[in-house]
Amino acid sequence: MKGYISLYSLLTLLLVSTSSVAQNSCAPWSQWQTFKQHFITAQGRVIDLGSKQSITTSEGQSYALFFALIANDRDTFDNVLEWTETHLAEGDLSTRLPAWQWGINQQGQEAILDSNPASDSDLWIAYTLSQAADLWQDRRYNVLAAVMAQRIMREETAHLANLGLSLLPAPAGFEYEGNITKLNPSYVPLFILQQFSQRYPHSPWQQLHDASAKMLLATSQSGVSPDWVLYQPSKGFYYDKNTPDIGSYNAIRVYLWASMMAENAPFRNELIEQFQPMLAHVVNRTNAPLTTYAQTGKADKNGPQGFNAALLPLLAINNKNETLTALQQQMMIDTSFTTTRYYDSVLYLFGTSTLNKQFRIDEMGKLVPNWSSECR
Repeated sequence: MKGYISLYSLLTLLLVSTSSVAQNSCAPWSQWQTFKQHFITAQGRVIDLGSKQSITTSEGQSYALFFALIANDRDTFDNVLEWTETHLAEGDLSTRLPAWQWGINQQGQEAILDSNPASDSDLWIAYTLSQAADLWQDRRYNVLAAVMAQRIMREETAHLANLGLSLLPAPAGFEYEGNITKLNPSYVPLFILQQFSQRYPHSPWQQLHDASAKMLLATSQSGVSPDWVLYQPSKGFYYDKNTPDIGSYNAIRVYLWASMMAENAPFRNELIEQFQPMLAHVVNRTNAPLTTYAQTGKADKNGPQGFNAALLPLLAINNKNETLTALQQQMMIDTSFTTTRYYDSVLYLFGTSTLNKQFRIDEMGKLVPNWSSECR
């Protein structure tokens, strides 16, 4: 049995190595093709399969735009952008931020279910448009990115005393009586804010970047990040029964965004060091935990394969190669989630494309996909 396991591990390593080489070449990105086939309609709508109302979120649309860009898939990019603009932004992204949720309403019709925008997807859409403008030399993308960035700054940020300029999760619904604000650490990829501070130097993006970094570090002092946190100037960051210190489906992205940062990007090394306890949980259980607790650093239960995929780059950065290989083996044995579970598939695309270096993000937040240099 030991010999069998050793041979299996060797074969798996060979397959993983071969896969990595293939993904670094200029061949089509097979995982992206699978995602498109199962989750994106011909019209450019990303659907959360199996959801009760066939849900589409602005988050899903924003991630599909990013994946299409690093795949150099402009046809899909334009389809996703057009659907987003037409259905979530009332036909014009330059006049309103996209609604968060679309699906089948109580009358059985497809419609906006929640018109409140989501600031994380707004950031991702504006960022991806700005990078597409440079990579594909399209002025319209650049104009849309600039207008969206301006709207995000105007409609989705607030100055919080003793913290600074902070990203609200949405224009409405997250500021409460008593000077209390609810924040989400996974909503602020620092490389996006850094890039916007370079592109739009006359807007306070650098302030937003620095306050967001402060929030990320302050809310993960036990080594794990929460999904949500409350902030009050007199108390700082805290939790209550409605906003517990749990980290799960939101927080998993905090580690992913940190691992996507350039080595010399501001705050990157501090974040990687701070997340060592989370890394220890993964190594000890050979699986990403489903739930963590920000106040104690403890973890509970095993998360889905998407969580494992999201943490592959962090394992690689810290040279946890044995655990990295074990998780890759798990994903090779059961790939069914890549055709049935939207969010796990998103995390899988982010994690594996980062691990396989299909793109890089420089210290100023600029996106450099492989095709922009190697494949021309």
